[in-house]
Amino acid sequence: MTAILYTHNEFIRGIVAECLINYFKLDIKVVEITQDVDNFLKNFPLKAIPGLITSDGSKYHEQIAVNNYIIHMSGNKQEIAKLLGTSDNYKEQSSILQICSFATSDFLNTLGLVGLADIKGVPISAETANNASKTLDVMYRLFEEKLAKHKFLVNDSITVADLVAAACFSFGFLTFHDAQWRKAHPLLTEWFTNVLGSKYMKDHFKDFKLVDSAIKISATPLPWDPKP
Repeated sequence: MTAILYTHNEFIRGIVAECLINYFKLDIKVVEITQDVDNFLKNFPLKAIPGLITSDGSKYHEQIAVNNYIIHMSGNKQEIAKLLGTSDNYKEQSSILQICSFATSDFLNTLGLVGLADIKGVPISAETANNASKTLDVMYRLFEEKLAKHKFLVNDSITVADLVAAACFSFGFLTFHDAQWRKAHPLLTEWFTNVLGSKYMKDHFKDFKLVDSAIKISATPLPWDPKP
C-alpha cells in the first residue's frame, strides 16, 4: 500500500512533515483530512495531526515521531545526521528533542492564546491573552539565548529543531508578530526568515507574508466540531 500522511492546511503541526516529504521526494501521499474524514477518524480517532500510515500499515501520530520516521525513510545518512544529530552526540540529539518538544507543545499552545480570537467558538478572554503574552516574553528569551551563540537553535546548521520551531513561529508571524514586534526581536526575525527560506521549507512558504499590524484569527470549524 502507498504510505499516507494526513494533515490539515490550518494546522501547524503537520507542516514540517509535508516539507520533508516534498524535499526528499518520498512516496507518501499527503491527504487533507477534510477530503477523507471517515478514513482519517477510523485510523486516528484522537484526531491527531499529523497522522502517518506507512506502507506496511503501521501508524504514527505526534509530529516528533512522524518527522523522525520521514527523515529516516529518506535513507540519506548525511541529512539524517544533520537534521537529527549524529548517533554519538547525545548532547546535540537531546537539544534537538528538547526544542522540538517545547516548540510543538507549550510554545505553540501559548502562541494560540494570543493569536486566536477563540477556541472552538469560545472567545479567549483579554486576561488569558495578556497572561499568555507575558509567558511568551519569557519563552522568546529562551530562543534568543540560543541564537546569540549559534546561527541556528542547536548549532550553526539547520536541524529539525529549527524546522519545527519555525513552523510554530509562523503562526505568530501570521497574526501578531507585526513590524513593531520584529523590530524588538531582530535575532528571531532573521533566524525565522533564514529557516523559511531554506531548502527544506521554501516551497511550502513561498507565498508567506509577514503581518503588518497585529490581528487575531478564528479557525475554520472541522467536520466533527459541534454545530452552533
